[in-house]
Amino acid sequence: MTRWYAEYFTADYWSFARHEYTRERTAAETAYLLQVLGEHAPGRRLLDLGCGTGRHAVELARHGYRVTGVDVCAWALEQARSAAAREGVRVGLIEGDLLERVELPEADAAICVQAFGWGRDDEQLALLRRVRERLVPSGLLVLDHSNVAAILSRYRARDRFEAAGDTFDFLRSYDPLDGRSRGELRVAHADGRVAVLRDDVRLYLPSEVVSLVRAAGFELVRADAGFTAGAAVQPETRYVQILAVAAPRPRPAVLGHRGRGAEVDLRWAPDEIDFVRDAIDDAWAAVGDPREPARAYSLDDPYGSGSAAPVLARHFGVPLDPGQVVTGAGTTGLLHALAGPGRLLHTAYAHPDLPAWSAQRGAELRVYTPGQDVAGERPTTVLLERPGVRGDVLPLEQVAELAEAAAAAGGVLVVDEACANYLGPRASAVPLTTRVPGLVVLRSLSKGYCCGGLRAGFAMCSPDVARAVRQAVPPLGMSALSLEVALRLLDQGDVLAPLRQAVAAAKPELVEMLSGLGCRVEPGHPALPWVVTEDELPPWLAGRRLPGLTRVSVPLSAVRRAALRRAAA
Repeated sequence: MTRWYAEYFTADYWSFARHEYTRERTAAETAYLLQVLGEHAPGRRLLDLGCGTGRHAVELARHGYRVTGVDVCAWALEQARSAAAREGVRVGLIEGDLLERVELPEADAAICVQAFGWGRDDEQLALLRRVRERLVPSGLLVLDHSNVAAILSRYRARDRFEAAGDTFDFLRSYDPLDGRSRGELRVAHADGRVAVLRDDVRLYLPSEVVSLVRAAGFELVRADAGFTAGAAVQPETRYVQILAVAAPRPRPAVLGHRGRGAEVDLRWAPDEIDFVRDAIDDAWAAVGDPREPARAYSLDDPYGSGSAAPVLARHFGVPLDPGQVVTGAGTTGLLHALAGPGRLLHTAYAHPDLPAWSAQRGAELRVYTPGQDVAGERPTTVLLERPGVRGDVLPLEQVAELAEAAAAAGGVLVVDEACANYLGPRASAVPLTTRVPGLVVLRSLSKGYCCGGLRAGFAMCSPDVARAVRQAVPPLGMSALSLEVALRLLDQGDVLAPLRQAVAAAKPELVEMLSGLGCRVEPGHPALPWVVTEDELPPWLAGRRLPGLTRVSVPLSAVRRAALRRAAA
């Protein structure tokens, strides 16, 4: 189906628009664009979205910008091509519908002047998100729109304009329930030709456009009135320019892992399996023929809570109602499901998956430190890694206070305990779900258990947020086979106690060795199989590098510890 705007902005429309978009107006708007681009754009590659006849694109190209204009109207693009040739400048032109999947080049900035609101709100948001993906970090968006408050103050259902022998009759109606102005422009040319152009435009308040821009992953710089830098927007402002930059966005770690061989590889601690192999074998033996659970399709227990809740209750030593439990495809799958818009607070070195996915869905990301006034931030979600990257384990009483603060602000505290297996079940925050609101505790069987391939994840929730978690997490997220093996493993109790003892015995040697190399080491909790340092490590010592921080896993087997001693010597 042809969209209305593909047939609207033709020669008949421009026979009127040339009287409105005069040379003087274009010069003033271009001067404004040059000013804000010069102040905020990180480079000179520019997208002109809905470029029309190229009235801005050509002028910006004359000032050294490498402009690519995009428009759905072939006639308008031909005018832009001719204008660029007359001025002796080069402008790339793409014919395509911006509300569909038109391919956009990477750019340092994008402008959209009087070309916003043609589609539905979800289509406009999708467009802004696509533009955000094509802008470099801190790339600038200049989005001009017509303020509905100003338009409605002088809105007329019928209007007429005459010029150069042509007559233009406007017939309009505004629907306050969907915010759209629908109508038609009847053009009676001096030579007797008549054209009827129909339109259907979503008119926005500036606050609505700002919300869309933020939801698309931009940070607001400011809003200007009437193409005047720094001019305050008023209710009567007709044209509003929204300036925003592409907000920094973390990349999900799960999409960035890479392995590389090394003589002494301390990143993944492969010798952990020696301490849990027997428990894993027992779990699989208890399952029996894996083909039986592999055939199961648990429609009577789609979230796995009926079978998981009793085992988890025994494992963590706390009564759990099945309604408080949701299973998913590992901690990664649960974090992906829980990501959403709003405001996410996370610690400085938080695992990037939840922040990255939340940012993709329009969330505002803020860094916090435990102990600050969380309720005052009014978060939608607070992410706490327990233990954290530095090996710190927030005391349970402080976790409870953080959950209560998040709940008081209408938010939820997500405690990622993917690495808490090393601490033992009695150190978990799961028991807090029975007495504090707004808490979701995530567990999995990757770290310590060496069963990441099962994709077994468990979310244990305070009753007040359990329903919302079920609405976010897809049912049947964990296979019946994975669930069966995971529960058999957990029901064996604290099988990682020997691993904990081995870590506590081996960690001091690693700390001493790194200190001897001149590194300042943060050993963290004695049960955690890694240490961190902010200093640069020798190239032969592999580690997981974070911004300003390196995490080194503790070698546990006699063979790996001996290899480390030889390398250090």
